[in-house]
Amino acid sequence: MRKRLAGFVSVLLMLSLVVAACSGNGNKGNSGNGASTNEEGAKPEESKKQVTIKFDPQGHLPKKPDATDPTEKKVLDELNKEYMELHPNVKIELVKVPANQDRNAWLQARMMAEDAPDIFWANFEDTWNNYKKGWFLPVDEWLKKENPYNENKVWESTFVPGILDSVRAPDGKLYDIPADGVGVAIFYNKKIFESLNLQTPKTWKEFMDISAKIKQSGVTPFAFNIVNKGCCDPQWSDALIHNQFLIGNIADLDTNKNNRVDPLEIAKATQAGKLPNTEIRKQEFTLFKEWSQYWPKGFAGKYDKNEMFASGKAAMMFGGSWTISELKAMKLPFDYGSFNFPTITKESASLSLETGAKIYGPWGPGQWIIPGYLQKEDPDKVEAVMDYLMFLSKPANISALDKETESEPNIDGAEAPTGHEVFHEDLPIIVIQHYNAYLGKAFGDKFDSAFSLYLTDQLSLDEFLNQIKQFYQQGAKEIIEQQGE
Repeated sequence: MRKRLAGFVSVLLMLSLVVAACSGNGNKGNSGNGASTNEEGAKPEESKKQVTIKFDPQGHLPKKPDATDPTEKKVLDELNKEYMELHPNVKIELVKVPANQDRNAWLQARMMAEDAPDIFWANFEDTWNNYKKGWFLPVDEWLKKENPYNENKVWESTFVPGILDSVRAPDGKLYDIPADGVGVAIFYNKKIFESLNLQTPKTWKEFMDISAKIKQSGVTPFAFNIVNKGCCDPQWSDALIHNQFLIGNIADLDTNKNNRVDPLEIAKATQAGKLPNTEIRKQEFTLFKEWSQYWPKGFAGKYDKNEMFASGKAAMMFGGSWTISELKAMKLPFDYGSFNFPTITKESASLSLETGAKIYGPWGPGQWIIPGYLQKEDPDKVEAVMDYLMFLSKPANISALDKETESEPNIDGAEAPTGHEVFHEDLPIIVIQHYNAYLGKAFGDKFDSAFSLYLTDQLSLDEFLNQIKQFYQQGAKEIIEQQGE
């Protein structure tokens, strides 16, 4: 009996060892952190490959409140912690571009050294100028995959309609994942409007009529600023006015049929003699001159338009999504409202198509771009990067990020911050951008300078238009040479 019992125990021991060995081998293919311990506290198994993602989040970068921006930003830190708990093999490192650094120069140096962040911010127009250098990873195929953080919906189907096409490069590919954006509107002092019994204008004529009444009351109607090259009042105005002469009539310009007029299309249309349309431009800049009588005296000088608006010295000003946080910080002694740029009717300009337009697009902090060299050097990291960006573009996550930055979420199901209704009004989005995005920086700088001279009566309208035509020709030649067309 003792021998049988000993033999039975030996068999049980051998079976238990086999089962334990099989169990250990079975854990190796599990998802998660891939680590396990046995009852004796054995060393965990080797985990999945460790990945460090360096991320330049631009305006989503966490920060403490300060004098210039009292908003605390902490959502991205919280989301990163959540993501890294889900994926212990992934570490997210945030990169801050120095404030005094030219971002484009900084990015170019890192691209040349193949030392850029794994995800970085840039406006999509910059990808259009540089995609042929191989700097940016095409993301079309990734966007066709299911997003496990958003009910397994195909990722590209979760973006608001039209937003992906708006960033599509001239070669038809996507190099930018535009998870959020911004809108532009006119902000107005409700106290001034109510005291003069004024309604927000719907047409250009109404806009000019209320401006005349405001000026007669002794208040500057519009705090328009033209000295800040690159942004924003002249450029926004050019886009909002020019598009009202083009929307619905770009078939002969939009050769790649993406419902946008891209820089290369502008260049080719210029060489074909289609742009600039002198008669359209003449009417547009006549409207500008009419409007300028309602800007501050010395509008070509340097002044703080926000301060002028906040002090009640100006009744209206341009602003973007971010302006809301700036106005909140000022603790204004009056209520403010906002409205979209008025429609130009044929009563004011005979060539207008009488279609309003709004500036709304993917210029927010959630423009995610991946270096082109990363796919070849570290495809595993690319997969981790895309999974992380799918996580960030979950509706609840992008809503939380954009609440901090007063940005507009470009994901279906996400909620825009309170008070942003004006940016989501049902108006056509501009199909051609402002002159600073037409034909390169040199073109934009020349246009800026000539525009200022025209508005301050140092150039006649005909002289200005002749200069603009020359700038178009020079810019078109440079763009076509740059794009290799």
